[in-house]
Amino acid sequence: MWEKSSSIKYKEGELRSRSMPHVKPFAVAVAWAAMHYFCIIAAITALVIFCMAPTQAATQVFVVSLLGSSATWLIAFLKRRKAHCPLCKGTPLFNTGAFTHNKAFRLFPFNHGVTAIFSIIFTQRFRCMYCGSRYDMLKKPSYVLPGPEGNDPE
Repeated sequence: MWEKSSSIKYKEGELRSRSMPHVKPFAVAVAWAAMHYFCIIAAITALVIFCMAPTQAATQVFVVSLLGSSATWLIAFLKRRKAHCPLCKGTPLFNTGAFTHNKAFRLFPFNHGVTAIFSIIFTQRFRCMYCGSRYDMLKKPSYVLPGPEGNDPE
């Protein structure tokens, strides 16, 4: 039914992605969450290296990566709580345990919030777990678009 210029075809009854009026809280939250995931990977790697060859340097790297992981977790936690869905005002990057929408998607070992973070990192899109709306982080809001679609008179 819907067809975009990039030849993406939408299923019958599936709406196109909405634009995000304020992308910055989501971008900051996803950046801190990505740093947290990198610190976790560094801690696991340092632990494996420490188990294979226990040295003072491996211990220091492991302790620093654990401290970095805990610090980035706290900052990412606070930033993910500040990112709100424009439609339902829920927190789609932070799973609160509330009932999810029927169209909400999650990858099996992760919850809906982590799945939304991975979706933003890899595709620049996500689906709100509470209202089911799809959002495109790169799509410009209609009030910014020039011409007949937006309000810009150019």
